[in-house]
Amino acid sequence: MKILRFALLGAAALLVGVLPLHAQNGGVGDDFDPAALQQLAERGNADAQFELGIRYLGGEGMPKDEKKAAEWLTRAAEKEKLEAMNALGTMNEEGVGFPKDEKKAFEWYEKAAKYGLALAQQNLSQCYELGKGVEKNQAEANKWLKRAADQDFAPSQAMYAFKLERGLGIDKNTREAAEWYLKAAQNGLIRAMTHLAYLYYTGTGVPLDYRRAEAWYRRAARSDDPWARNDLAWFLAVCPDDSFHDGESAVEFARNAVEKLSGKQYEMIDTLAAALARSGKFGEAVQTQMKAIVMLDGDKDGDVKPEDKAKLEQELSERLKTYKKQSAFTEKDPTPESGAKPLVEDRILQEEAVPRRRAKPAPKKDQDSGDKPVVIS
Repeated sequence: MKILRFALLGAAALLVGVLPLHAQNGGVGDDFDPAALQQLAERGNADAQFELGIRYLGGEGMPKDEKKAAEWLTRAAEKEKLEAMNALGTMNEEGVGFPKDEKKAFEWYEKAAKYGLALAQQNLSQCYELGKGVEKNQAEANKWLKRAADQDFAPSQAMYAFKLERGLGIDKNTREAAEWYLKAAQNGLIRAMTHLAYLYYTGTGVPLDYRRAEAWYRRAARSDDPWARNDLAWFLAVCPDDSFHDGESAVEFARNAVEKLSGKQYEMIDTLAAALARSGKFGEAVQTQMKAIVMLDGDKDGDVKPEDKAKLEQELSERLKTYKKQSAFTEKDPTPESGAKPLVEDRILQEEAVPRRRAKPAPKKDQDSGDKPVVIS
């Protein structure tokens, strides 16, 4: 199932580090008086000290100065401003404004985590997971990540779900993973939406349900996330149930995804080819699929593991043969897990009003498509 490769990108990224510093702290307002903020900070207001530090750090509304950022954030942290403690942890971890010091980073994360800051708890979990500033300890990593997830912090909910789904340092439990993905998705996390859709698409931890899969893919695709739109395009093009096929919409979503990432991802080009074939444009599909194969072959950045590359090349080549035969590609029926029960709290069908589908007639072949040029940004 190709959608797995796309859907896992978001959560895999969550598992390899902390959020960018600016994202951690939620940004700062655009309307402010620098002199007034400075004066308030000097009077000892922790919120002002924190905002001033963040502005110096990012050069927002004032000259960028990492040393002054470190000074003001330290002052705020000393007044128990939890976000400042967490920011100092990241600065020490990354060597920004301070010499790189993972042990010091761990100490700041731990302090904020014990006070209850969810993001600090997630970052502390990563320290234990990766052995940054402390010895690796899987049990502690899981404990702190679960604490953050229990606070309704969507990134931690998705990370915890991913570990449960894959059995990473914790007993595998796909049903519980689905429940955590649902919580994160309902909290607005796009990649949780596509992960949950994939579970419905394959019947993993939940009953196989293409309508719910489509509904969650569509909700995710309303965002600016190109991978979410790519996932929806793939679903509409290759779903094992042909009543869900919609070649024209698939092409639209696939082209949009390609344009957003300037056509640099072979996976998206592969999706566009599948969408073109589903819409009957086999000539374009062949040309586009050939480009995807060339892009995969030219991958020199280590994005694709050597042991996976041969398998992927075979998959792409098999789809190329299908398009050359003037046929669209359809994924095989999945083998759902037995005994899966519905997620009672999932009301996506009521909220999205996805209609039941009826089989559609196959699109007419585009006799002139072989002569059309493929334009990929």
